Amino acid sequence: MSEHDVWESRYGVPDFIFGKEPNHFLMSCRNLLPKSGKALAIADGEGRNGVWLAEQGLDVVALDFSEAAQIKAASLAKERGVEITLIRADVFAWDYPANAFDVVIDIFTQFSSPAERAKKWQGVHQTLKPGGLVIVQG
Repeated sequence: MSEHDVWESRYGVPDFIFGKEPNHFLMSCRNLLPKSGKALAIADGEGRNGVWLAEQGLDVVALDFSEAAQIKAASLAKERGVEITLIRADVFAWDYPANAFDVVIDIFTQFSSPAERAKKWQGVHQTLKPGGLVIVQG
């Protein structure tokens, strides 16, 4: 079974496997967030963190490779009355646009191997605007 199939299966259940509330560490960083701007939520899964960032006034792009997860993320955003942009892509192969985001979050980065993290963070470095904020937890 591929990594994608594993996550698709995990997210393919009715419940939100990580819940609907944002990651505690991310919430603790609230005062660091800009009042507005564009945020990228890497491997955002069912959207709990991306939706929370949108509730903080940010324009959010939620990146994940699981269709099942993104269906739930769209539902959660609608439930909370915010909009997020969902992009279905592999975080290790996505073409991170240059200087596009004011905030980039990578929550539960431990699900990536050290080699994968290096590749992903190269994309983060490329896509983060000068003076931008990176929040990593894992």
